[in-house]
Amino acid sequence: MSARVRIAMLAAFGALLPLAVTAPVDTANATAAPTSVMAAAAAPATADFPDGVTRLSGVDRYATAVAVAERYSPGVPAVFVATGADFPDALAAASGAAAAGGPLLLTTPTRLPDTVRLELQRLKPARIYIAGGTAVVSTGVETALRRIAPTKRLAGAERYSTAQAIVDASFTSADHAVIATGRTFPDALAATGAAGSRRAPVLLVDGRSPRVGAPTVATLRRLGVRSVTITGGASVVSSGIQSQLTSAGYAVTRYGGTDRYETAALINRAYFRPGSSATSFLATGADFPDALAAAALAGRLGAPLDLTWRSCVPPAVNDGILSVGATRRAVLGGTAVVSRAAAENVRCVIPTTSEPLADWAVSSWDFDADAPAPYSDRPPVDVRSDSITLDSTGLLVYLRIDNRKRADHPVAYAQYGISAMLEYERTGDQIWLDRAIRHGRQLIAIRVERGEAWWYPYRFPWTYYERTLSSPWYSAMAQGQALSLFVRLAEATGETRWETAADKTWTSFTQRYSSTAPWSSLVIDDHLYFEEYAGDQVPLTVLNGQIFAMFGLYDYWRHRGGDPKVGAYLDGGATTVLARMMPAVRVPGGVSYYCVQAAYCQNSRWQHKTYHVIHSWQLDTLSRLTGDDRFSTWAARLRDDWAPADAAQSFERAQDEWMLPAG
Repeated sequence: MSARVRIAMLAAFGALLPLAVTAPVDTANATAAPTSVMAAAAAPATADFPDGVTRLSGVDRYATAVAVAERYSPGVPAVFVATGADFPDALAAASGAAAAGGPLLLTTPTRLPDTVRLELQRLKPARIYIAGGTAVVSTGVETALRRIAPTKRLAGAERYSTAQAIVDASFTSADHAVIATGRTFPDALAATGAAGSRRAPVLLVDGRSPRVGAPTVATLRRLGVRSVTITGGASVVSSGIQSQLTSAGYAVTRYGGTDRYETAALINRAYFRPGSSATSFLATGADFPDALAAAALAGRLGAPLDLTWRSCVPPAVNDGILSVGATRRAVLGGTAVVSRAAAENVRCVIPTTSEPLADWAVSSWDFDADAPAPYSDRPPVDVRSDSITLDSTGLLVYLRIDNRKRADHPVAYAQYGISAMLEYERTGDQIWLDRAIRHGRQLIAIRVERGEAWWYPYRFPWTYYERTLSSPWYSAMAQGQALSLFVRLAEATGETRWETAADKTWTSFTQRYSSTAPWSSLVIDDHLYFEEYAGDQVPLTVLNGQIFAMFGLYDYWRHRGGDPKVGAYLDGGATTVLARMMPAVRVPGGVSYYCVQAAYCQNSRWQHKTYHVIHSWQLDTLSRLTGDDRFSTWAARLRDDWAPADAAQSFERAQDEWMLPAG
C-alpha cells in the first residue's frame, strides 16, 4: 500500500474525538469535524488510567517519554520523534502527535536510544515523523527509524517553519486554533491538551514580533479557522499579533496569567468545564521534557495538562484540577520533579500580607469547653530540670545563641510560667505560683502596645536559612502562650491585672498585618494563619507555632464562656491546620516539615525530628478540643511515618528544645 493511500485511509481520526468542552470562544458557527491528514479512522486505543494517581516516569527524559508511549496499543497510525535536547520542534510535534493519534518519543540528536527503539518496535507505527532538520535529529537517527517504519522528516529553516510544516501535514481543516510563542515552552505545553479537546492545531509564532508571518495567516485561512486563542500575556505574545488577528476577522481570546502556572490554569479552566474529562495530566513547569510527551497524550485524550511546582500545586492550578473533577491523574516524572504532595494536588501556601483579616474558612466546630486543657498531659518544660537557670528574682535566664548575652525571650517566659502553674496545680506549693507570677509580670513589663493590644517583642535578630529577622519581631506563638499563662493566673488568683493582660493579649490576634507595627495574624488564600516569625521577612507559616497560638485562644475562649468572636479565630486556625498545613507538612514515610511556605519549607533542611514528635501531640490535643477525629488521624499518620525508638525520652528532649526562638 502506498504512503499516499495509507494517509488517505487515516484521514478521519480527528472527527472521532468527542468535543470535551464548551469552547472559550463562540462555537455557534463552529465546523462540525476538523480533520487530520494523519489520523486513523480506527486508531488503536490508549490504555485507561485507573482512578487515583498514576506516575509515568523513567530514568531519564527518553525513558519517561517511553513510559507515556506505553499507554498506546500497537498499530498506531503515526509516531512523532523529536530531539530531547531542546523544546521548539518537540512542542510542535506534540500537537501533531495528538492529531495523529500516536505518541511523541524523544531522541538524542545523534543516536536513537535503545529504549526508544524497542518501544517503536512494540508500537508498530504505520509511519514515523521526524520533527526538525538534520542539525537536531541526525541522518543516522533517521536511518535507524527507517528500519522500523516508513519515515518522513518535517522540517523548516527554523523552529517556526518546522512547526508550520507539522501543522500543514497534520490538519486539513479546523474551526479553531491556538497561538503560542515558540520562544518558551510552558504556554504551548498547556495549550496542547486544550487544543486536543477542540481538535485544533497549536501554531507557534515568534511572540515578540508585532505580526504573524504570511505562512501562519495562510494556514489559518486554509484550515477555515474562525476563532483563535492566544496563550500568555502581551509580554509573551505581542498585542500587535492580537490586533492583527482581530482585524483579520478572527474571534480572538487571550489567556495570560501572572506566571506559567496561572496561564496554564486559565487555559484549562476555559476549555474544560466540570466533569468534562475523566483524566488530567500533571507535569513540572520547571523543565520541558516530561511535559512534552504528556502533551501528546493529553491532546489525544482531550484532557487538561497542568503544570506544577515540585513540592506542591500552585493555587490557581489546584482550583482548576478541583473544578474539572477528574478522578484519574497522570503524573509525569519521578518525585524529584513532582513530589508526592504535588501528585496528590496538595495546595501551595504562598505567603502574602495583602489579604484583609476577614472572611476566612471555618468548619463550625463545637469546641469542648470541658476537655482537659492544653498542656495538661505535657507541660512545656520541666521546671525542676537542672538545665534551667533562674536569677535571684525567680526569672528564667535566657542567653542569646549568637552572642551568649542575656535577653528577654517571650516564649521561654510564657512556657516556664505555664509549666509552673501546672506544677502549682499538682502540688499546691506556693513557690510555683510565685514563679508563674514572676514570669507573667516580666511579660507585662516588656510589652509593646498597639492600640488596645499588648505585644511581647523579641529585641534581638534571628537568622534561619538565608534569612534574618530584624529586631524587634513578634510571634503568634509567644502571644498565644502568654495568653494561656494570663488566663491561668487570672483563674488561680482572681486578680484584675491578669484579666486585663489576657484581654489585651487576645486583642493582638484581631489586628491585621502592618509594616510598621506588631502583627501575627494573616489571611492567606482565604485561610487564617498565626505567624510564628512575624517581622520583616516572608511569613514562614510554622505548624507548631500555629497550634500553640490556638491553645492560647482556646484557653481564652473557654475563660470567656465560649465567646463567638474568639471561637471564630480558633475555628479558622484549626480549619487551616487540616485543610492547608497538614497535607503540606507530611512526608510519607519520613519526618514532617516544620513549616509550609512554598517551596521554601518543603526541603530536607526543615525536617526536624523534635518537632515531628510535637506535631503528633499537638494534633491529638486539637482532636480532643474539637471532637474531630481527623486531627488524631493525622497524628497517627505522622507516627506511622516516623517514630523515635523511645517516644517518652524524645518528648523530654523536645521539651528542652522548645525554647529555641520562637519555638
